Amino acid sequence: MRKFTVYSIGLCFASVCARNDMSIEQITEKLNKEHPTGLDHGWELSKENFRDGTPNKCPCNVHPETRKHYLFHC
Repeated sequence: MRKFTVYSIGLCFASVCARNDMSIEQITEKLNKEHPTGLDHGWELSKENFRDGTPNKCPCNVHPETRKHYLFHC
């Protein structure tokens, strides 16, 4: 299983599923490398909750013991 998966991406937001052993810095770097925004600041961890109200940085719904979901904005 991949350590990092972008499962949703749009113009302003991206949702990532990543293993618990990845730091937020590693996740951010990988997201910006694989999906550059074209903006100077790139992707940043969002302070907002997910659209359905789930808090940002929450356990994965499929593998909650080993992975978390993160919301980023640009």
